[in-house]
Amino acid sequence: MMKQKKYVAMLMNRQFIDENKNAFIGSHAVVGSWDSKREVFIDRSGKEYYSMADPKLIESDIPYAYGSLIEKRMLPEFVTPDSSTFNMIREFEKKCKDILFFVGKKEDGKYFCVSVPISQIMGVVDATAIDDNYDYMDNDPSMDMSLEELQENVIKGEFTLEELKMIRDNLEEEKEDISSVLDSVELQIESDENNIVDGEYRKIEEPGTKKMLPMEKEDPYANRINIEELFRQVTATLIAQDEPARRVIAEIARKELDIRKKKEGILLTGATGVGKTELMRLIAKYLNRPFFKVNTTQLTIPGYVGKDIEEVLWDLYLHCNKDKEQAERAIIFFDEIDKKGSSKKSDVSGQGVLNVLLPFIEGSSYDACADSKHTANSVKIKTDNMIVIFGGAYTDVYKNLVVKNGIGFGEEVSTEEKYREATTKDFIEKGMMTDEFMGRVTVVKLNDLDVNAIKRIMLESNESAVKIQEGIFSKLGVKLTFTDSYLEAIAKRACEKKTGARGLNGVIDETTWIAFEEVYSHPEQYGEVILDEDTLENPKNYQLIKKA
Repeated sequence: MMKQKKYVAMLMNRQFIDENKNAFIGSHAVVGSWDSKREVFIDRSGKEYYSMADPKLIESDIPYAYGSLIEKRMLPEFVTPDSSTFNMIREFEKKCKDILFFVGKKEDGKYFCVSVPISQIMGVVDATAIDDNYDYMDNDPSMDMSLEELQENVIKGEFTLEELKMIRDNLEEEKEDISSVLDSVELQIESDENNIVDGEYRKIEEPGTKKMLPMEKEDPYANRINIEELFRQVTATLIAQDEPARRVIAEIARKELDIRKKKEGILLTGATGVGKTELMRLIAKYLNRPFFKVNTTQLTIPGYVGKDIEEVLWDLYLHCNKDKEQAERAIIFFDEIDKKGSSKKSDVSGQGVLNVLLPFIEGSSYDACADSKHTANSVKIKTDNMIVIFGGAYTDVYKNLVVKNGIGFGEEVSTEEKYREATTKDFIEKGMMTDEFMGRVTVVKLNDLDVNAIKRIMLESNESAVKIQEGIFSKLGVKLTFTDSYLEAIAKRACEKKTGARGLNGVIDETTWIAFEEVYSHPEQYGEVILDEDTLENPKNYQLIKKA
């Protein structure tokens, strides 16, 4: 079998000038293969790169490409011959980094590619000085180490991504048995490469370069929140929670303006089915942020059976399609946090978890990984810019907040129960929350849902099961009529079972399926289906009105 040729290519960062012009500046050299038919360079991880001169790039948003390309065995003819492949690749990289390329399309439709030495433009002798983050060394960083020392330093993260790649290339040239070292290098490279956003390896900070090249596009997520518009969008779906929704939106907007407020979480409380999760899902949707819900009952402190924070963040990372930047700006919702209330501060699945969450709320960096016991393959995730939300019913807190009426002789005693607001003391004493945790969250209680509120949800929410079913039947040319007695019966059942709005979809699906099957199987025969309270008891009890 013929051995595949190895090539060295210079990866280039793309700077957008306008829709027809781009500038490319060298990032770092990599070793890989070359597909001559497609004119594509493929690195060791399988990533493909087009040439910066390829016309297809002009029409795309791809932020990187490859520039100079040379067969690896030809390096001695291009640079100073050296016994170390590492040093030759380094010299090749230095030479390529001194060239700035302008690529684009002229008005007549023809493409151009012009190269300019950066040292002439910027008045510097060493073109590598444009990148302050790259530490150029004269020798291979692993040269004076034993294999054991090298492997230990790789695992500790002592090398930069560029150094790791160069060490890998140099090691593969050797004849020793170094498979374990290579494994460590590969794992660390994979971890570090997760820090590359949209293929961009590093930013150019030289002031002169900033004047010459256009600034990056403004971050669309940095815009102010339009509170009124967001409130309107959320409450079109979430019914009977206007004041809590407005409060949460205002708190999130406040966090965006002051870094100190970002170090606080929001605790949503209220009975099951009032819309805690739905509120945050909708806010995340309209703010264009990832939404990730965590079942907090599974959380334990590190080292015990269950999930810890690092594993939760890995799940978030996968949820965001391994987009680290998106993961770090997610709205993360720790549901059922009330289940962590405990009288024992050392409880590994109770107050111990609350204490572990404190640095998470304030903003910290974690090694997100699939298994916290084996962290070789991990990615750094910061929580500084996340919106951290907690949710819980806190039944024990709210059931004992009745304000007694009719104190004193001669007072008329009212049978209507009145409730006071829950205090931090209530959450600590009755909810068994820690004072440190309560000191880092803003409590927002969602409204309890009565029969009228649940009827409003079914009639007004743009995502209600009633409107969904009306739309389905209308596609069959049939009007679906829900009588007030039908809606009243469903709302009363939900209140009796204390399920709130949760489960309404299932009940309405259950009570309409027989009617749906009938009109679906007999097209153009029926004009209307009417449901009443009897339908709730037996889905066969409905009225069919034939078309005239």
